[in-house]
Amino acid sequence: MLKLLLICTLAVASRAEIVEEDDVLVLKKSNFEEALKAHPNILVEFYAPWCGHCKALVPEYAKAAGMLKADGSVVRLGKVDATEETELAQEYGVRGYPTIKFFKGGEKESPKEYSAGRTADDIVAWLKKRTGPAVATLAGVTEAESLIADSEVAVIGFFKVRL
Repeated sequence: MLKLLLICTLAVASRAEIVEEDDVLVLKKSNFEEALKAHPNILVEFYAPWCGHCKALVPEYAKAAGMLKADGSVVRLGKVDATEETELAQEYGVRGYPTIKFFKGGEKESPKEYSAGRTADDIVAWLKKRTGPAVATLAGVTEAESLIADSEVAVIGFFKVRL
């Protein structure tokens, strides 16, 4: 019985804990794969603590993480200190700071490079565009106008329903 308890204790202790700071997951080599399994859609910022652009991004990135969490989104935001986690940074081709990559569907082999603005709204909009539904059913003109106003590109089709 004592042997079983010891094995269970070691198994729990070996699981790498994923800490959160301001709704942002703090990722390391030891918990990266576990984070991808637990949260298949993660936007990860590889940063350096001394980097001015990284420091400027901190409040907006945290705000975006909070917005997504409050909306009940399946997308999470994470961060990796690339100066400490050099092996992880090298694995994902980090050459400058901040480097931001989107891991979709738990796929770690070919993350998408983040290419939008640095405000919380920009980050959330970019993520919603990549994870939201590709098609929306519009019930009326007001919804169509709203979709057009909120989108860079909108294609609207009218279809007759045959009964």
